[in-house]
Amino acid sequence: MNIIPAIDIYENKCVRLYKGEYDKLTVYSDNPVEVIRQWGSYGAEWIHIIDLEGARKGTPISKDLIREMVENTNLKIQIGGGIRNLDTIKYYFSLGVEKIILGSAAIKNENNFVSKSIQEYGSAHISISVDSSDGKVKSEGWEKEMKLSPEQFISNMIKVGVTNFIYTDIDKDGTFGGVCTKFISKIMQQFQMNLIVAGGVSSESDINSLNELGVDGVIIGKAFYENYLNPTIINKYN
Repeated sequence: MNIIPAIDIYENKCVRLYKGEYDKLTVYSDNPVEVIRQWGSYGAEWIHIIDLEGARKGTPISKDLIREMVENTNLKIQIGGGIRNLDTIKYYFSLGVEKIILGSAAIKNENNFVSKSIQEYGSAHISISVDSSDGKVKSEGWEKEMKLSPEQFISNMIKVGVTNFIYTDIDKDGTFGGVCTKFISKIMQQFQMNLIVAGGVSSESDINSLNELGVDGVIIGKAFYENYLNPTIINKYN
């Protein structure tokens, strides 16, 4: 299981939200390039980058900064936020990004966008972000609730060839409230998929619980930035 540090970008800064609320944003660094270098020094193999402005506006906003970040690390990068077309996917892959994360565009799936992405780049390089609050999937930077349950969304995506998913419990995100292992166990049993989990991780006990469920990775942001977890734990699992 991989421990994957998160770098969320807003106005070219490294930030974290509380339950996805943009008015409850905390800035942790003015230099995301230096942050990604630090994660490499702790033994991280993967970095999870989200362009938060891109997610809200539906188009990448921080492309230049992200290019600089990619150029300054040898780590594998999965990236999301505002990716709505094949040209954007092509751009990020041209930089050396390993995985593209699709959220809102996958929910809409206009003109079979997800299938076309998988056909062009392979299912191993496309991840679907399942962002859930109160049993419903959210889109557009977590600001729009859909009439779609996480289970329905996952099922729809598997039917079009998706194998990689990132599940985020928005209600837990940034709260240090622990992870909902009961629900994660349920979907792990219900579906054959590769699953990475985010939201609420605050202790090694949370990590151990997810590891026992067989998830492929855990994304950790605020718990690292606010010293709930020591980054040296990365080497223990990676």
